[in-house]
Amino acid sequence: MKAKKLINKIARLEIAAHHLDCSRQQLEHFISAGYFPQPRQLHFHAAARLCDLPDGPTQIGFGGARGPGKSHAALAQTALDDCRRFPELKVLFIRRFAKQAREQFDDLRRTVLRNVPHRYIKSEGLLIFPNGSRISVGHIRTENDIDQFLGIEYDVILIEEATTLSELKMQALRDSNRTSKNFRPRIYTTTNPGGIGHVWYKKRFVDPFRTHKELDTRFIPATIEDNAVIDPDYRRKLEENTGWKLRAHRYGDWEIAAGQFLDNFNYDLHVIEPFPIPPEWHCFMGMDYGYKHPTVFLLLAVDGDDNVYVLDEHVQNGWLPQQHAKEVHAMIERNGAHRNVRYHIYAGADVFAQKSQFTISDTYLDEGLAFTPADTDRIQGAHELRTRLGNPEAGIPPSLFIFNRCHNLIECLPNLQNDPKNPEDVLKVDVNEEGVGGDDTYDALRYAVKTYSSGRLYFA
Repeated sequence: MKAKKLINKIARLEIAAHHLDCSRQQLEHFISAGYFPQPRQLHFHAAARLCDLPDGPTQIGFGGARGPGKSHAALAQTALDDCRRFPELKVLFIRRFAKQAREQFDDLRRTVLRNVPHRYIKSEGLLIFPNGSRISVGHIRTENDIDQFLGIEYDVILIEEATTLSELKMQALRDSNRTSKNFRPRIYTTTNPGGIGHVWYKKRFVDPFRTHKELDTRFIPATIEDNAVIDPDYRRKLEENTGWKLRAHRYGDWEIAAGQFLDNFNYDLHVIEPFPIPPEWHCFMGMDYGYKHPTVFLLLAVDGDDNVYVLDEHVQNGWLPQQHAKEVHAMIERNGAHRNVRYHIYAGADVFAQKSQFTISDTYLDEGLAFTPADTDRIQGAHELRTRLGNPEAGIPPSLFIFNRCHNLIECLPNLQNDPKNPEDVLKVDVNEEGVGGDDTYDALRYAVKTYSSGRLYFA
């Protein structure tokens, strides 16, 4: 009976693996070690084998909620497949704290490698296979810990709890991910939303996955529902969390983090596919001025039920008004919003400041774009956005939706933080030297939505 069950189990695994293009050799490595990956883990293993291809990815992310078996799968891929098929492979298993790294690795080793010959030197945190491949256990708690990896080659780096690391630490590890062997270097990461690395991880792995623009990365989202062998009480324990921890740890929600300002923003709820807007919908815009900072134009529309849609965006720094105007006119035309939007562009006070004979607003008027002063009340504007984002759990539906092509706005909103000096306002953040970050798109959205909602618009 046991033999028949095992045969059936192997048959089901082979069918699932075939559909995901997992290699036969890979599957044999797993089965011989007594490891039978579940469907979501198979997705990770298939993505890992893509790293062998010359044009394949080099960074694989496996994350979301707690409990889907991501750590087990990551070590299985590294130890049971990569290390066994390539002799003399050098692997780094790393997480932030040394004690946690050693303890977790030993626990995983006892399970994943229970049927595989190996030697583990616990005092050194070093695991050695008969073919010479080896796994070293490390940590990178402080910036000084980076020094221990400088100049050292690692063919594979497995990073546990990647969002506990800063982007600087991640880059330092990337610099050590190289080889002189006939093997394509790669990095495997597992993690949950939240932590100091939440923003860079989401931008590097999650956003390309969502927009179907993955090049050097692959991301496999997972929740506890993807693990059929989890402790049944663990789900209940996760559901005892509240606030952002519930959304992050139980549901793997990447739009939530401690201190998040718009904590009711939900990508799956508020970000939608574009569609042609009906001709009777009214259109208007929000504009936030900048030169070193980006100038932002957001194009919005409102339907007959008072739902507001952000249709498109133009975000660019270092341009003159004539350049912006050309792009804005093109954005208006391609969205079929040319009826009255040119007379309903709501901008901040700086474009109307009389510092010379002509204001910034006058310059844009010469280009066919007429500005009107926006309602710039920060607290009331934030309140209006939160209200329109809604709260489905409390029976309050959203009335603000964003087309998924508005990449800058979508990136900005979940990363806004509370101002510690004024929790009712957002913490002002400027773009960095690479043009990443900043709250300019939020300001443009706030101007447009608050001005519309306060009844100051007149549609001809």
